[in-house]
Amino acid sequence: MIQGSEQTSITSYRLVFTGTGSDTFPTAFPLGITSGDIDLHAPEWGGKGTETKSNRLCMLFVADQAGAATIGLTGVCEGGCEEPIASLVLTVGGTVESGTNRWADDIALTSYHLAESAILVADEGNNQPTKFGFDAIGYRYITFYSHTFTNITWVKVYCRYF
Repeated sequence: MIQGSEQTSITSYRLVFTGTGSDTFPTAFPLGITSGDIDLHAPEWGGKGTETKSNRLCMLFVADQAGAATIGLTGVCEGGCEEPIASLVLTVGGTVESGTNRWADDIALTSYHLAESAILVADEGNNQPTKFGFDAIGYRYITFYSHTFTNITWVKVYCRYF
């Protein structure tokens, strides 16, 4: 590698959250949050000290059967409050993961992210898993909330960084 050059890390998807539709999206936002479903300073997320390689996160969603679900995400900087990143309405349809499990194959995105151009949904409506990604720079913790399920029992969130 050339001294001082940029590099990209390629990581595997890992299960980071299983939701059952029973969460409530935050309505109070106190300072000093010190945990989340993902700690981007942890070694498995490319963390080393107070730095991380997790500049961008990419997610896939799978459910136990066809239906719909809403997933909310928040991010927290060191010592900060939860900042809403996005609300995702997942349509889980005909794209098979295995058995009766189905991938989300459409996502309606409501973005609360500061960098509007750095949050997106890809591969919608193509009979393949739909991806959601955003710029995670500036966040230490990412937290997921699942609510408003229709015809499904659980949703799993798989995430990787690059």
